[in-house]
Amino acid sequence: MIWLRRALIALIGLLVPLIAYGFIFIAILNAPWFSWYKNALSDLGAHQGSDIIFNTGLMIAGILETLFAYGLFKEFKDLTRRIGAAILVFSGIALFGIGLFPETYETIHLYFSIAFFVSFPFGIFALGLSYIRNKENLLLGILAVLFFVASGIIWAFPWKAYGITGVAIPEFLSSLCGTIYIIAISLELLKTGRAEKT
Repeated sequence: MIWLRRALIALIGLLVPLIAYGFIFIAILNAPWFSWYKNALSDLGAHQGSDIIFNTGLMIAGILETLFAYGLFKEFKDLTRRIGAAILVFSGIALFGIGLFPETYETIHLYFSIAFFVSFPFGIFALGLSYIRNKENLLLGILAVLFFVASGIIWAFPWKAYGITGVAIPEFLSSLCGTIYIIAISLELLKTGRAEKT
């Protein structure tokens, strides 16, 4: 049934931020040395006390994002939207890789991190373009474009000029942009699912 399928996809989408940020903040609570101004979030995955919590959370969130994006891919018929969903599948795999290969793996961890932080906003952007082009849900389209631009600004901002030498803040803010969009799409799926049911 359409409504049940969409509800399941939406539920998985809503779990992504809950798991990801929940585990991240629990890891921070177990890392008194962590500084938002001097560290990267990935540092949490390389220190005893926070490593298992952080890495496990990212792997679970990565699996959930992959399932969510695959659900979107199967649900959507528009080519651009399916491309966006496919990019998000790649993003979910990259997120899983960040947790599976923490900072102690150095280069391979860096590759997965770059893959995630680049693919995540581009996947959102592709989804948004389809909404704008089809004039189906302009709000979701505009939000996607705004979050895409915001992610670029966040990474281009001269944080070091303000004494912020770590990348935890831009990592958090840029991922938050995409995460908010995942929540928005999940809520839209719930809404359309209920409409199909009635």
